[in-house]
Amino acid sequence: MKKQKRKIQTKALNQIIMISAWSFTLVVSSFLFLFAGRWIDVRMGTEPTFMLGLLVLGIALCIGRMYTDYAKVKEQLNIRRAKVQHQ
Repeated sequence: MKKQKRKIQTKALNQIIMISAWSFTLVVSSFLFLFAGRWIDVRMGTEPTFMLGLLVLGIALCIGRMYTDYAKVKEQLNIRRAKVQHQ
């Protein structure tokens, strides 16, 4: 019983660490989209249209993906907790 509970806690901790890695991903992707948009704007003379558009797109995509991962992890944790409680 204790071994299984410890295994569940370890998996939960691993999932929390993976979710927290999204903050790094959010920052990096925001800068990449920002610089790509800036590069396009300089080439086409449309400042700041693409820069702001791609920045917002990058942030929105990261937040959307982060939310779907969070929902999946939350559901898995709820299933595991239900299994432990029924044992």
